[in-house]
Amino acid sequence: MKKWSLGLTTSSLSGITMAHPGHDHGHWAADPIHLLTALAIAAVIATGIYVWRKQKVEKQD
Repeated sequence: MKKWSLGLTTSSLSGITMAHPGHDHGHWAADPIHLLTALAIAAVIATGIYVWRKQKVEKQD
């Protein structure tokens, strides 16, 4: 039941996310915002890899 309600909530919110108005790519802040977003995504991925590798090493000991 928990997975079902999580899936229903996620699918209902995805339409709202895609329906937001766009932004002006010609604005001076557009490039820094895109760069910061990419860096934030990279940091989350790097943190996940670090934690995964650390747990893997701890299991081996």
